[in-house]
Amino acid sequence: MNIKVKIYIGLVAGLALALFIYLFPSLSLSPREYIILSFFLILSVFAEYIPVTLPYGGYMTIGFPIDFVLILVYGPAVAMLITSLSLVIYQQIKGKSPWYKRIFDASQYALSAGLAGLVYQFTGGVIGFQNFFNFIIPALLCAITYCLVNLTLVTLVISFYEGSKISKVWRLNFKDNLPTYLSEAPLGLLMAIIYVQVGVLGIGLFFLPLLLARRSFELYTKMRQMYLDTIRALAAAIDAKDPYTKGHSERVSRVSVTLGQLMNLSAEELEKLEYSALLHDIGKIGIDEAILRKSVGLTEEEYSKIKNHSALGAKIIEPVDFLKKSYEAIYHHHERFNGGGYPDKIKGEEIPLAARIIAVADAYDAMSSDRPYRGKLSKEQILKELKEQTGKQFDPEVVKILITLLEKGEEI
Repeated sequence: MNIKVKIYIGLVAGLALALFIYLFPSLSLSPREYIILSFFLILSVFAEYIPVTLPYGGYMTIGFPIDFVLILVYGPAVAMLITSLSLVIYQQIKGKSPWYKRIFDASQYALSAGLAGLVYQFTGGVIGFQNFFNFIIPALLCAITYCLVNLTLVTLVISFYEGSKISKVWRLNFKDNLPTYLSEAPLGLLMAIIYVQVGVLGIGLFFLPLLLARRSFELYTKMRQMYLDTIRALAAAIDAKDPYTKGHSERVSRVSVTLGQLMNLSAEELEKLEYSALLHDIGKIGIDEAILRKSVGLTEEEYSKIKNHSALGAKIIEPVDFLKKSYEAIYHHHERFNGGGYPDKIKGEEIPLAARIIAVADAYDAMSSDRPYRGKLSKEQILKELKEQTGKQFDPEVVKILITLLEKGEEI
């Protein structure tokens, strides 16, 4: 564990402890209420036993609706106490969890619940056995706060631990999971309403829907991971045809996404860009390996076959529903900004932005890698080539960002 992670976990734990101390005076419960809360503690521990693993590390559980009930009925201090205790008990039973993971999990859930409870109260919500339909807006703000705090804290720790970009972790794990997470809020609100009317037995009515929500969330996550695994397998199959391009598709994808992030592309656009970049050379599956591996100049006929790979690749992915948005980027990634490329010789902004980004990333990886006909170029040679081809082969805006990264010596 690096020093950045240690400092971050210490900061989260410190903030959680400080918030609990601040809220502690409100922690006033009768002996009967402590007995009832033991039921919520058991339910919360059980929720931790059925987590959903996220595609880029970490996990999510269905504990949020339970915490939501506790916030609305008993207040943020109780919610902090129960959710942190449930994590401690669960990890003690499970065993093998590193001490820093135990501290972080308990602290970040407690902090999420505590801050969400404060937002509920500060926006007009009333704690206790109330008609919560009168406090829909405060409850909604409470749910949003809980989700955003929880997801942000987890995103940061994964990013620091893995050394990955924060935006990438957020995009891979939580971009589409946030709506699913928030969809549990109405369930939590209904659980609170039923609980104040019926009591503990009423919570049992929502046990099955809670499990169904968890199963739905798990299926979505697995389906998305299956998509990524399939695409990466296809990209690896392409690169395997040529030993000189091993890992090329993954590198082009990484550089493309980095450039896209700096160009402020939306999460949806970045996902499409990542898929397109991974599969930009899929058309080479239909090209003779002898042509791909040729170390001397290509004949006109061979070059014509090579040029056909972008159109062939687009045609290959077109029938695949979740890849349809990648069609244009794959088809046009060899167009030139001045109109001298292929297959359609379009120019400027007529070329889809994703294709313009991939074109730059593709050329950069080609220049920085060994090829059969030459060795990799030096950083100075790459910069010279990029500057010379700005406005000719490459989009000036995209190249400017790449040049800035290279000149700063940043890893891409």
